[in-house]
Amino acid sequence: MKTKSIISILLLIVFGTFSSCDLLDKADDISFDITLPLNFVINETGNNPGGKVYTASQLLDATSDPEVAKYASKIKEFKVNRITYTITPGTNSNTVTFSNGALKVSSTGKIIATATSASLSNTAETDLTADIAGFNELAAKLLDDKQELILLDGTFSSTPVAFTVKFNFYVTIKANAL
Repeated sequence: MKTKSIISILLLIVFGTFSSCDLLDKADDISFDITLPLNFVINETGNNPGGKVYTASQLLDATSDPEVAKYASKIKEFKVNRITYTITPGTNSNTVTFSNGALKVSSTGKIIATATSASLSNTAETDLTADIAGFNELAAKLLDDKQELILLDGTFSSTPVAFTVKFNFYVTIKANAL
């Protein structure tokens, strides 16, 4: 009987040790939300009254945020929640639309988010249509090295046109605090 009690106590201690290590590992995790801005300054000077296909790229660098830089080596997960855009009008932007717009992961061409049609005179912050698989791929790429080259593709209804579009990537980050 004494042997059964000792074995039971030892098993309890062993299982308690393993489960508490997992609990301790999760207990020191922190989670925080950040907004990563990405600006495209667009200045198409050519005269194309019938429209023009446009492609450009910019580096989305998560370490530009001080919180990300602080926990860079301890980040366990990125989660992209939403992406918005805001337009700052410029030359001829009041009469031009941008259609079939897409943000893509440069290294794979995976679509992250889209906008069917955007009036360049719209200055309100507007949500892009999310592609969840694209959000997940971008999150994985950011986890790898905290940055990714983002492509912007679409078509202008006419050019010349000049304006700035600011994309905001709303992200939740999970990191080990210790």
